[in-house]
Amino acid sequence: MDITTMTRCTVVFLILVVILGGNLEDNMIARLGITASYGYAAGAALIGTALIAGRNIFIIAAIVMFSISANMPADFSLNFGFDRDYYAGLMMAIVLQPFLVRVLE
Repeated sequence: MDITTMTRCTVVFLILVVILGGNLEDNMIARLGITASYGYAAGAALIGTALIAGRNIFIIAAIVMFSISANMPADFSLNFGFDRDYYAGLMMAIVLQPFLVRVLE
């Protein structure tokens, strides 16, 4: 891996850890029924970073923005007229789409 890829992966990992750890009581991990913990937030950020490591910068930015929206408090996303689960679904669709294309080919 070259230095730019490592730097990009490190920055994305740190951003995802901050997003998931910032609202620990009411983030996506807690809504799945898993106990709120910084270890789980770091693990989820590591998995998310591994899934989007080689992607285009615009796709990574979209995933980060959807992750921010999905992990905000419920009142914040309802002001925009969407449930947080829609943002999480869009984010997961963007992440999993290349894997589904490879399986179906």
